[in-house]
Amino acid sequence: MKNLFILLSLLLLTACSTGSKNIPDSFSATSEEGLVAGTITFEGDTPVNEIYRFFYRPILGERKFIRQNSGKVMITMREGKGKAFNGDFNNKKTYLFVLKLKPGSYAFTQYNYLDHYGPAGMVSSSKEFALPFEVKKGEISYVGEYTYKDKAEKGTPRIFVSSSITRDIKELKLKYTAIEWDRTADKTPKSGNTGGGIIEFL
Repeated sequence: MKNLFILLSLLLLTACSTGSKNIPDSFSATSEEGLVAGTITFEGDTPVNEIYRFFYRPILGERKFIRQNSGKVMITMREGKGKAFNGDFNNKKTYLFVLKLKPGSYAFTQYNYLDHYGPAGMVSSSKEFALPFEVKKGEISYVGEYTYKDKAEKGTPRIFVSSSITRDIKELKLKYTAIEWDRTADKTPKSGNTGGGIIEFL
């Protein structure tokens, strides 16, 4: 599905390279919220699109709770005058994300992307899928590496879900030094709604 990208200027004001949300200076087992961390890795030598957004939301709870705790990981491909990967490591192709969320059952449910800036820029949205994860008070959960394949052929997977927890925890320690990452639990999803084959669990 394609829609005219009318609110580009507003989105640019809220864009961030990693999509991290409310990263605390410290985080303890007594916290009323939980931390969720993972990575998004892109295949290819250069990005195909300008902006990628990966949406998540609670899958259980009242309407107000779902509305207040839904969000997105947004990644903007802009370095200098052209499109380029600008991630955290792995030749800048891998982006860390960290989310501080209220306890509950959640899932990443959809992605979309902007092909290019300007009035003719178009947003394409995926079918809905479900990469489930659980948020618990005071706990840190690693929810996997999501490898995104820009040039996936029609009818083949575009996002591959796997665990690279040892590698990713090392990078999280370097970037967010105040968090006790050693107590992170690997909660990489092994199954879920593939959206008709968009997702593949490895």
